[in-house]
Amino acid sequence: MAVRAAWRVAPGLRDFPDTARVWVARAALAAAGVAAAGECAGLITFAQPWSDHLVGLRVHRATGLPWVAHFSDPWADSPYATPRQRSIWRRMEEDAIREASAVVFVTDETADVVMTKYPAEWRRKTFVVPHGFDARLGGGMSRPGNRRSPMRIVYTGRFYVGARTPLPLLRALADLNARGALVGTLEVLFLGPRVDEFEREAKALGVAPLVRFGGRVPAAEAASAAAEADVLLVIDAPSHGPSAFLPSKLIDYLPFRRPIFGLTPEPGASARLLRRLGCPIAPPEDVSAIASALGALVRRWRDGTLDVGEGFDRVAAEFDMSRTARLLHDVLIRAFDEPDQH
Repeated sequence: MAVRAAWRVAPGLRDFPDTARVWVARAALAAAGVAAAGECAGLITFAQPWSDHLVGLRVHRATGLPWVAHFSDPWADSPYATPRQRSIWRRMEEDAIREASAVVFVTDETADVVMTKYPAEWRRKTFVVPHGFDARLGGGMSRPGNRRSPMRIVYTGRFYVGARTPLPLLRALADLNARGALVGTLEVLFLGPRVDEFEREAKALGVAPLVRFGGRVPAAEAASAAAEADVLLVIDAPSHGPSAFLPSKLIDYLPFRRPIFGLTPEPGASARLLRRLGCPIAPPEDVSAIASALGALVRRWRDGTLDVGEGFDRVAAEFDMSRTARLLHDVLIRAFDEPDQH
């Protein structure tokens, strides 16, 4: 209660760097206690929340243990951050990268965006370990037959108003629907926190009969919906340059072996992977390109040719968790075995 009251009275505190900051001191103290009581080779922190790296920094300074900082996304360079957040986060990010024994990113693009502003020697302690998927999640899932009506596109994830939204897709659906009724031919299911905030726009565009907004659901239910899809959907934020983002959701889709339609900037990490998988992409704000790609998917579905390409499994195997875990293992062994230089 006291924490929630503090956020209401001083909402700006959320930017230092996030709401998990209130636990940093206690978490660091507990972790340092564990380190003092036993034989620890080192520690690793995963963000988000970014406060995890503040915990790692404190424990590293208190114990001298080697520390690996894992970045799933850009921190100070996040396109979702406000100028105020960037100014605060830049100092925190720099401290973490300077003092970490190793820094892990999930794409080359993220490493480039984050590290370009730092000394070249810091880049030598960075490693790329992509997101991984559990291949067992795809086993035993039903696979829809071609021509099941209607063709179902499924999105599982969240949106960020003003940055990553389904509005261009909804407008593309409206354009296609105006050329020929899609009811009974195509449906889109959105599952995730706050996705229903776009229900009003769907009604205004006249595509409410084509879309369903399911809200937040348990992970198992989201996986089941993905397994029953004909096409899986990824939506990234627009970008003025190469997009560094490779959402974990894209990797989570791989074991289901469905065509993945990416609304994502090109060049970018998501676009690069989707091209290698043989999956269609369109710029996230280009309504015409999105409509064209959707039309092509519907035609393939009607023809009974909607399936993944022959190279899909080979590329997807690079993200099997058994492989990515070995990559992370190698980073940890290297970081924990080498004398700390800080």
